[in-house]
Amino acid sequence: MITAFVIGIIGNAIGIGGGIFLIPFFIFYMHLSPLESSGLSLFTIMISTAGGSYIFYKDKTIDSELYLMILVPAGLGIIAGSVLGRYVSANQFKWLFSFIIIGIGIFSLAATKKQTAVNVKSKNFISCTNDNDKILTKKNSIKKTVVEKNGTVHDYEIKSPLSINVFSLIAGFISGFIGIGIGGVTGTFLTAVEQIPPRIAFSTVISVMAIISFIGGLIHFYYIKNPLNLVFYIIPLGAGALAGSKTGAFVSKNSKARTLRVYQASIIILLGALMLLLSALSAP
Repeated sequence: MITAFVIGIIGNAIGIGGGIFLIPFFIFYMHLSPLESSGLSLFTIMISTAGGSYIFYKDKTIDSELYLMILVPAGLGIIAGSVLGRYVSANQFKWLFSFIIIGIGIFSLAATKKQTAVNVKSKNFISCTNDNDKILTKKNSIKKTVVEKNGTVHDYEIKSPLSINVFSLIAGFISGFIGIGIGGVTGTFLTAVEQIPPRIAFSTVISVMAIISFIGGLIHFYYIKNPLNLVFYIIPLGAGALAGSKTGAFVSKNSKARTLRVYQASIIILLGALMLLLSALSAP
């Protein structure tokens, strides 16, 4: 429960579902199989992100249109990844997990450093004033204005809906395959490449994770021989994750955009390196 609480804070604060922390914990500390670890991780992510999603919904920081752009392909991806994940051995899983996590971290850090400034207003578009209003332009991008509950206004554009679909599909597949959230891939792409405000991007991505993680978790539990044996773990994991998600959402709300992205990338890389070391030490 304590572990899930800490992970809930970190995950919701920097836009990561928490699976990159849970998987090593389940495998090396609790000695669960990759299938069991991924299933428990996805269910914990679902509970954690559900708590954060409720807060983001009340704060009006979820972009409904962006939500659908991510949800559909990510949902398809997590189904495919969850099915294929059952064919990977425990030793293979450890190495694959490590390299995938490090790769995600490097991508996140490189994308963040490459971005010099967030400038979401363009002279090529007509201004919008209504909440969640949008105009489809010649470049097939969508200009948005989202107003938070506290009055904060976010003007930005969804530059490439197709690219968001593709990255969400890939992120969903990885999520189902190794049991992590989609924040490391999709969240990074939205903030560093699409230059969507992190507050909007992370809130929307976390809300999507609440749905697709549940789907992926069900698939994993379907393939586990004795899934009822793991139900006992879900209660403390869920309680800790739910409590931590509220704190994490508060931290996200009161943190600078670039700081969130740098923390996200650094934490992912360090954890991937640690997993790689542990995999090497535990190799037969």
